[in-house]
Amino acid sequence: MKNTYNFARVSLGRVALVTGMLTSLSFSAISAQPKHVMAAPQHMDAQRLVSPEKSGVFSHSTMVRVTINNETEPSKSLNTKMSSAKSQSKPFTQKIFFDGSQDSPMVLLGPNANDWMMNVRDSNGFEVYQDTESARLKAQGQKVTIGNQDFNGRQFVINSPSVGEWQVSVRSLNGNGKEKGFLLYKGDPEFKLYSYRDTQFTTLNNELNVVAYLVDSKRAVGQRAELLSRSPVTSSITRAFVEVTWPDGSSKKFKLNDSGVKGDNVAGDGKYSIKLPTDQLGVYKTQVYVEGTRPDGIQYSRSVADLYPVELVSHRLAEKQGSINYLSDNLAQVSIPVFQFNQTNQVFVSGEVYATDLNGKLQPAAWLGGLAQTENSKGGAQSLNLQFDTRWLTRLKLAAPIQIRHLKFQHAITHVPLVEYRSLNLMADPVLSNSLVSKAQSLAATAIDANSFDGIESSMYAANAPIKRETTATANPKLMLVHGYCSGDVWNSSEFSNAVEFQDFNKNRSHEEFAQLILSFGSSYSSYGIVAHSQGGAAALHLYSRYWSGLDYASGGRLIQSVGTPYQGTALAGNLALIGDVFGAGCGTNTDLTYSGAANWLSTIPSWARAEVDYYTTSFNTRWWAYDYCHLATDMFLDDPEDGTTEKWSGQLSGAANKGHKKGWCHTRGMRDPAQYQDAGRNNAMDDNAAR
Repeated sequence: MKNTYNFARVSLGRVALVTGMLTSLSFSAISAQPKHVMAAPQHMDAQRLVSPEKSGVFSHSTMVRVTINNETEPSKSLNTKMSSAKSQSKPFTQKIFFDGSQDSPMVLLGPNANDWMMNVRDSNGFEVYQDTESARLKAQGQKVTIGNQDFNGRQFVINSPSVGEWQVSVRSLNGNGKEKGFLLYKGDPEFKLYSYRDTQFTTLNNELNVVAYLVDSKRAVGQRAELLSRSPVTSSITRAFVEVTWPDGSSKKFKLNDSGVKGDNVAGDGKYSIKLPTDQLGVYKTQVYVEGTRPDGIQYSRSVADLYPVELVSHRLAEKQGSINYLSDNLAQVSIPVFQFNQTNQVFVSGEVYATDLNGKLQPAAWLGGLAQTENSKGGAQSLNLQFDTRWLTRLKLAAPIQIRHLKFQHAITHVPLVEYRSLNLMADPVLSNSLVSKAQSLAATAIDANSFDGIESSMYAANAPIKRETTATANPKLMLVHGYCSGDVWNSSEFSNAVEFQDFNKNRSHEEFAQLILSFGSSYSSYGIVAHSQGGAAALHLYSRYWSGLDYASGGRLIQSVGTPYQGTALAGNLALIGDVFGAGCGTNTDLTYSGAANWLSTIPSWARAEVDYYTTSFNTRWWAYDYCHLATDMFLDDPEDGTTEKWSGQLSGAANKGHKKGWCHTRGMRDPAQYQDAGRNNAMDDNAAR
């Protein structure tokens, strides 16, 4: 016996499946079945790609590479003229620039940093820090935590540093060969370096440039929208380069310029640029480094670390016209003719559906998106097919001709936009065309505002509900507790009722991989809501918007609740990738957690799915008389307010329910204030309000 499940409205955005046999469901039958989803026309803008100029990284700090060369050289005795070998360490020396009077952290990292001796002299030549043997031995028992990863090193605060050029020296006591690491320090937060890539289409051999400039951030720290509107400050940049690491591990430095050549658009505009490589598939790591003089004559340095994936274009349009064909009374199939160029047969397809009103004008009807696989038809033609609910047309009295605008193909895992087309006409078959005309004419006298939600049912948000086979499983609703990126166990399960813990500890997963693992884990339960920490919140949202799962059957409260989730990315993603390379350890690269990667991902998440998220953000307690932070090292990469990993602005999810910002709680254990997931009051509230 088979059952077809129909939709019922639970709340605006919640897509719930109902049946008289809910007690006998098992989700193994629909494992990883993609949804074909739609959104109202007034939300089309939220599904468009963010301008690349708005998804870059701001920085008020510098991360300098440390290299110590330990060489074994022969030495000759004057008496015996006999040769012997002795080890000599060539210390690392670096001039650094402090351009602000605020207390600044200084962090030294390296796999062998426990055997390093550090000396720091200020702009007046005074020694402000000198490692002693006892201090070095004490440092051997300490770790510097960035994100959820521990590294050898040391950290301390320089109180009210004098403005100017400082000198840092690092030598190794027991080194052999070449030793590497990083030196991190903070500049004046009121002047930031901003760097971005000028296109989201990071595809093989596509032209790509990096842009960097200095911004006056006075009275706008933590206000990203305001900072993005500001022009480059007038400054004399004396040194600007980007070090690029290819996917194969090779690296090279490129000099940025403001001369209108080699990737720079306008000479003398204060924006320094250079072309970046895209000749290998995989993830590239970049670090932009700039030195210069501010308008007030003070010298400064800044650096920005970032990641970008380069993907192969897998599909292109094969014809200038697609088709839309009748499937049932409220359902049609959109077929997009393509050529498939490689073994990648699945992409995320999206576009804006326009149709014709009774006056013969094209009007926006709905946004359509979903994973699609290449399908072959007779004659060898290939197409990508999505199901579309035609009630989006009927409610607005629209009929053929029909068109898709802003048609995009995005990589299924990294969300990189591969190609975008301005429009594609869809030929409607006679059955569908006649049906739409008939319905439009019958509603001719009905007044419906296209920008309202009149006539929209929650069942219209996803068109390809699965057909389930009968199973012997019994109803088993749960609340699922999900951890975050590269994380151990975080939740105190005793604070939640009827809950199960998802466990994929200390792993680096893309949102796609993370969501698939949640789906697999949840297949034993008839339904579930989710309480998630950090990246777990994004993975849960990804699952809900992209695949059919137990989330679609949950009822009774909030579907997804998250704490500290960087929905818009975190600056730590790029820096951790570079540091991990030197240590040969760590959780690795994750482009979903960069600002640009998160922006590409969010363009695939429909508005109604976001509306099912309730999210919380936190930050450290502030004291007017003291230098405050959640974590000394990560404070250099993030803008206040932040929780040590996620900035308040980057934890916002447009269209979701913001449950508030709370001070006195940091992202994870080991930071200055308690971990945000240990807030028993919040946990009890999430438990009480959770769907299951």
